[in-house]
Amino acid sequence: MSITTLNRQDKATRDLVTTGLRNFAPLALLVVMLLVVFVGQPSFFGGSGISILAGQAVPVLLLALGQTMVMIVGGIDLGSASLAVFSAIIVASTLQDLGYFAPLLVLLLGAVAGGVIGFLASHFQVPSFAITLGALGVWQALALLFSDATTVYVDQNSEAITWLVDWEVVGLPLSFVVACGVAVALWLVLKYTAIGRSVRATGFNEKATLLAGVSTVATKVFVFAVSGACAAFAGIALTAQQGTATASGLGIGLLLPGIAAAVAGGVAITGGIGNPINVIVGALIITLIPIGSSALDIDPKLQQIVYGAIVILAVAATMDRSPGRVIK
Repeated sequence: MSITTLNRQDKATRDLVTTGLRNFAPLALLVVMLLVVFVGQPSFFGGSGISILAGQAVPVLLLALGQTMVMIVGGIDLGSASLAVFSAIIVASTLQDLGYFAPLLVLLLGAVAGGVIGFLASHFQVPSFAITLGALGVWQALALLFSDATTVYVDQNSEAITWLVDWEVVGLPLSFVVACGVAVALWLVLKYTAIGRSVRATGFNEKATLLAGVSTVATKVFVFAVSGACAAFAGIALTAQQGTATASGLGIGLLLPGIAAAVAGGVAITGGIGNPINVIVGALIITLIPIGSSALDIDPKLQQIVYGAIVILAVAATMDRSPGRVIK
């Protein structure tokens, strides 16, 4: 057997191990964490613990799914959490007048806002982290402006969004089931459509993709539009859960969890690699850290250590170390 053949077999084995880590390590980690919580607090599973976990995971999951699409193409969206807060304020402000059309309008606005960011980043060749960092400030300012820096209460037509949290499927909030449906839809798009293939190709090698005649501008507009729509959906879910919206609300702190959930779900920060379905597991892992720690009476300061360790391990497991690959 020649040395070339041995090298090829060795590379195939390494690729198989890496793929296995990306596909099964997140689920294995989640199972271990759930077992630890079960041993320390069995009542967590006997009551409404799982339902609470799923409900709290919804905004994180939606933001992570948007990040997944952007990260696969080789970028990052630092403004998604702020866009979610802005979306929460818009939907809370317009429910009284628009009813069921309010969440549809917010989803459309989120997609358009994300698409504009994607166009600016790709057309003018601006790094995504730079332009989305600027967008973060814009969304925060608009949130303060539209809310008049006060809390916006949902007083009328709340049923247009509360069905997401009031209805259940097999004991899980409908919002979680719908978010999982979004993950499956994105997986199908990536696997079976031309735009999905161009997303992965751009993430692997943007220059080669351009030379192949693929419009990377259209590709990036698409992924950022998806991220914007997911952020808007996260804002709607937050408003449905809380019954209020504020510019300093819960969504502000969801940027890091959203990115961490994508990474914990096996999305490579180098681009080109990621499975939206696995991101469901990543979101549950990130959400379980504070919930499980509280159930086990763990010092909140130690929660950050666990949180950071999981993110570091996830990045190490999903890093693409192929020759010529660089972090974008």
